[in-house]
Amino acid sequence: MKAVLVRYKPQIYFFLIFTSAFFIVKIFFLYFLPFIIGFTVSLLMYPVYKFMKKRLLFKSSFSATVITLFIFSVIIALLLFIGYLLVSQSLNLYHNNIDFFNKYIKGIRFPDVVSSMSLSGDMVSKISDTAVGIVKVIPISITLLIISFVSTICIINNLSNIKELVASKLSNEHSKHFEVLVSKSKSILKKYVRSYLFLYTLTFIESVFIFTLIDLDYVIVFAFLAAVSDLLPVLGPGAVYLPIAVAKFISGEFLSCITLVIFWAIVVIIRQIIEPKIVSDTIKIHPLVILSALYFSIVSSSVWVFFYLTFITVLYKILIESDVLKPLFFTKEKESAKEC
Repeated sequence: MKAVLVRYKPQIYFFLIFTSAFFIVKIFFLYFLPFIIGFTVSLLMYPVYKFMKKRLLFKSSFSATVITLFIFSVIIALLLFIGYLLVSQSLNLYHNNIDFFNKYIKGIRFPDVVSSMSLSGDMVSKISDTAVGIVKVIPISITLLIISFVSTICIINNLSNIKELVASKLSNEHSKHFEVLVSKSKSILKKYVRSYLFLYTLTFIESVFIFTLIDLDYVIVFAFLAAVSDLLPVLGPGAVYLPIAVAKFISGEFLSCITLVIFWAIVVIIRQIIEPKIVSDTIKIHPLVILSALYFSIVSSSVWVFFYLTFITVLYKILIESDVLKPLFFTKEKESAKEC
């Protein structure tokens, strides 16, 4: 028993440390979010930063500021454009169906609604808390954006110094392991981001085709919402598809409703087949791991479960390939090498 504990002690430490760190990040996620954004953007854009600094001979601070400004400008412009489309097309939807909305509003007896609300103080307090929360979102979002912007500039400008500082505290052997670890982490992070961008883009394209097929108005907006809802662990694009199917059913467009439900099922099946294959091929993880992570995430209705299982597997694999940890079970190659 003692020999087993000694053999697996590094792995036990790894799982305990990672789990503790993960739960700390989960609890304080909003506090860490600006720095997580800054660190992620810095890792992804560091090659561009090095090119601007060494090949174009720009100053470090200028290169970091230009890259960060470009990335954040693209993100903000995209969000503003999507917001404009949502607001403008929502107004068009209201004006084109004003008779329906007026009929619906006239059918509501507001005195009864107010009286029922007055009977429940909890409901009023919840509504007021929700309104206050919505108002707070605006300054919090602006503050988050500013801190993320500044942290990205600082991190990308000092990423090499941070790397050298950590390496200097390690021995020569550990320093080499650290170099390999950083290199593999950057490579896997880029591939991981690219793989999920591809999946969400695929959902968007599929939704554009489906919504165009059923002659739905505002195709781009609803397709974008379906791609965003793909982040949800349970319903996914169904959070957009199902309300549209219900609306089609109520309006008597039964063929469009059936078509939408069938294609939604096809989209879900394609996603469940393609996602494990793409992600596992991209980051070299067995598809069963990704399938298990997806299943546990759906059962628990928490996307955090998916992130935990995926990240711990990815990091453990990186540590093994960097010779920082040994695999739990020797492979045939390892065993044959050991015998030799």
